[in-house]
Amino acid sequence: MRTGLSLMKSAFPNQFQIKFVIIPSENNIPKRINMTSTPKPTFLPLSEEQMQLDPTLPLPSQAYLNTLSASGRRTQATALNNLAYIFSDSKIQTAENFPWHHLRYEHTSQLSSHMVDIGYAKATVNKHLVALRRVLEEAYRLGLYQEHNDYYRAAGVKSLRHETILRGRVLEHDELRKLLESCLADEHNPALKARDAALITLMYVTGIRRQEVVDLNLSDFIAKENKLRILGKGSKQREVFLSEDAILTLENWLAQRGRRLGPLFTRVTKGGKVKLERLSAQAVYYVLKTRQKQAGLESFTPHDLRRTTITDLLTAEVDVLTVSAIAGHNSSDTTRRYDRRSEESKRQAVERLRSPLADVKNDEDASPST
Repeated sequence: MRTGLSLMKSAFPNQFQIKFVIIPSENNIPKRINMTSTPKPTFLPLSEEQMQLDPTLPLPSQAYLNTLSASGRRTQATALNNLAYIFSDSKIQTAENFPWHHLRYEHTSQLSSHMVDIGYAKATVNKHLVALRRVLEEAYRLGLYQEHNDYYRAAGVKSLRHETILRGRVLEHDELRKLLESCLADEHNPALKARDAALITLMYVTGIRRQEVVDLNLSDFIAKENKLRILGKGSKQREVFLSEDAILTLENWLAQRGRRLGPLFTRVTKGGKVKLERLSAQAVYYVLKTRQKQAGLESFTPHDLRRTTITDLLTAEVDVLTVSAIAGHNSSDTTRRYDRRSEESKRQAVERLRSPLADVKNDEDASPST
């Protein structure tokens, strides 16, 4: 396509207008130019030279992980390993072998979109961004960044905005009853029966996290005050009162366990022998899964017990700040995310709708047979 200029006489004397003329191409088909498409920025991993790590330098990844609880360390160690793998273009597998202080804004700014492109959910991306910001902060504190602005810009990546459907479920009161009945029906192993009943009751009454219940010691049970001292995330302690039922099941378990100092919940052999060895987080999951199958219930996770506790407390009109304190949440907004009362309200709302199918069935029933 070519262009040209032509002079046209104006309606006014002695004046001319300049007109812009489009001269068609030879095949009379003008070529279309896409002015809106822009090339997508490509993700930039570290170069081979930048990936070289001085073994004498301190490890920011280890410094960060040391600030976390046992469960937090496992989760964020995996996140850091994933980030090391991504930023090194799959050449470095573990966080301790990655030079975090070499990351700059040009590397971190494209991380979110790159992770989404390769299949990560936005919520998972945000968890990785938390790990990234924290490990870069430790690198800065350790003096590995020579320029403050290099650290500030690299760590300034923002989380992605997203809305997710609530995960997990809340157990009905009848389900909790059947769960405990499955424990109490175990007459072949009295110690296992007492331990599992106490474990499930305590997890529901306190809304305790799985790792927190694993970390409990006998000394954390303050019998005189009917309280339990819990070591939560970030090494923060809280005290939670126990109900009479929780005290009863706990005392029954201690009658089998004994009063020796050590972990509160311990291993029990198939023969019923109590060993003063701490349960693992996986063992707690296995206990709940076993009792769930014995009770004939739908599958649920240990965290669903925590969701159930929080929802039941809010349903009982306990104020959200008190529930946050019991659950060990830093913010009441976090507590509200566990509230499943709205889900029940939505279910009840649907049940109130008049089904058009009912009218169809009534019409069919009323029609004469042929």
